[in-house]
Amino acid sequence: MSQPGAGTERLDQTTRRAEGTPASGLRRDEVEAILRAAEPRRMQALSASLNLAGGSFLVLAGQLQAFLLAPVVAALGAWGVWQLAQRLWRDLAIAVLAPAIGERWGQVGFASGWGAVEIEKWLGNLFSDEGMRVVAWQSYGRYREIEYRLTESTIWRRGQSGQRIIHVMQVEIAVPRSFSGYLQLMPQSGFAGKVDNLLRQVTGSSEQRQQIDPEFDAVFDTIASQNASINTLLTPDFRCAMLALAARHPQTSLTARFEHGWFSLRLPIPHLVFAGTSLIKPLPDMAEDADALWWELTVPHRLIDALAGNHDGALR
Repeated sequence: MSQPGAGTERLDQTTRRAEGTPASGLRRDEVEAILRAAEPRRMQALSASLNLAGGSFLVLAGQLQAFLLAPVVAALGAWGVWQLAQRLWRDLAIAVLAPAIGERWGQVGFASGWGAVEIEKWLGNLFSDEGMRVVAWQSYGRYREIEYRLTESTIWRRGQSGQRIIHVMQVEIAVPRSFSGYLQLMPQSGFAGKVDNLLRQVTGSSEQRQQIDPEFDAVFDTIASQNASINTLLTPDFRCAMLALAARHPQTSLTARFEHGWFSLRLPIPHLVFAGTSLIKPLPDMAEDADALWWELTVPHRLIDALAGNHDGALR
């Protein structure tokens, strides 16, 4: 058990970092130096995109000059080309910055846009049970000799009230110690959680709600099988890391589970990282966005530090 108030103190420190200095823990000048180094790529992309959009307008206007609305159609075509270029630039900008960020922490692969997943998986994601899923980018590697994967996706989910768009960050980590059973973490559900647990007891379910400690139980419901290695997995360091992650995203439903040797985490996010990028916006002006990307790319590493028993490691 952690000492009373210890987790809260660490949580407050993490929150202050998120609100003040860069959440990644880096110096601001280090983030800006990486952005300045990548700025020539933006200028090249901007020049090429303007030429392509302008060329599209001239070609369409020439081909349709006999029609009264030719300038309007040509302008719409050029606008479509420009919007596509903006989308491609977001993917390119992340791909340019990610290696500079992730490789120092063991990232061995990064892909964004169309190259993020294999074509078979991409087609399968279009018809997943959750809805149409498109992976924005994927990062994977080994940190402290522990394998991890990180993806950011958009899901288009249809319902009776219409279509909902959800952005999700997912983390998968090979747990560095053996464990048995199944353990799931869900947002604390209050009275409804108690009712669900009663129903499990009545139906003889092998999974039951477990009490961990008051601070952790106030944020998460812990559902575990009878043979789950609860003390092995939910260590004080790991609980602190999960509380810090929940504090950074207080309005989302963070869920996680331990199963078959892996830890997986699913975190809905308000928008895709670097969503505010634009060909006409200089990269040095996007220090906050770059810091958010840096923080997301190192979420698996922070959790690995916690699982390995070093919550206050180099990434804190």
